[in-house]
Amino acid sequence: MATNKPLNSNDDDLVDGVENVAKPIDQPTSMSYCLQRIRLGEVCREISDSIPFTKIGSKEPQYERMRNIDTKLREVAESLPPFFSLDFNTNELPETDQRRAPGIVIQRYIINSLLHAQRCRMHLPYLSRAATDPAYSYSRDACMEAARMVIRTERQLAREDLPFVLARLKFTGVLHCVCIAIIVLLMDLCRHKSPQSEGDRDSRVEIYNAFSILEEARGQSPFAEKILEQFYAILHRHNIPLSGGEGRPVTRPGNVSEQASKQTKDKSLPSRDSQMSIDGMPDPSLPSFDDLWQVFDTNVDPASLVDWNTLFFELDTPFVSL
Repeated sequence: MATNKPLNSNDDDLVDGVENVAKPIDQPTSMSYCLQRIRLGEVCREISDSIPFTKIGSKEPQYERMRNIDTKLREVAESLPPFFSLDFNTNELPETDQRRAPGIVIQRYIINSLLHAQRCRMHLPYLSRAATDPAYSYSRDACMEAARMVIRTERQLAREDLPFVLARLKFTGVLHCVCIAIIVLLMDLCRHKSPQSEGDRDSRVEIYNAFSILEEARGQSPFAEKILEQFYAILHRHNIPLSGGEGRPVTRPGNVSEQASKQTKDKSLPSRDSQMSIDGMPDPSLPSFDDLWQVFDTNVDPASLVDWNTLFFELDTPFVSL
């Protein structure tokens, strides 16, 4: 089956019997996010068709083919419309800038999280091999870059003043992306640790600061609490000290999750009717509750999303089933 892709247009701009002209891709519309999800979906379909990732350790896929697909993922990331880019601070933008619209902020977060988490997953089978085989060093670099982008995306969203920020950690998909990123950072540190090196100390601080995201989610998700305990067990098993080291601060909020949980009770996820765009009109690009639910479904069993047993086995750590 083949069909044309949607035009980059707002629904209100479409008129029956009149030729519809798409707006430039760098101009946000109600279809902007959908078009980027389609692009990402096409690459993900190519991954599933080309590389047998049903089980890590199965028949060796063609590594060059995987690298070619990775190039396509990077092209998607690099060609995102400017309003979906992470290369700016929303709070520094003028009040009238479209990039500050609540819908754009949320969609920017979702598309970047999904894109870089997918890149992490694609390279995970090669990450541990990179420690002993330089042929897979490309995957280590790609995995680390993508994992850091997932954490960066999460941190950037946390600074936004939106109801979704308080409720985001209830979505299993959000935690899934964060956990994939943390696993990448943990695997790399455990395989390449050198306690006296500056790089090792930076990696530990990086990991602990990523842990603070799950610390914040403790009060909202049983999965977050269970997986966080496993992560700390890995550090203990590998004799990695639970401190920033060398006077470097580590973010370990004590009651952040309680505060977030309390605040969430007083606020709800944004809806198309309740949120307004920067010009006072309803924001056509603002995801509804149902839209978010489809992307970050809380009814999905986290244990079914990733082969956690294999990943933790890679870390030489027994994994207690969730």
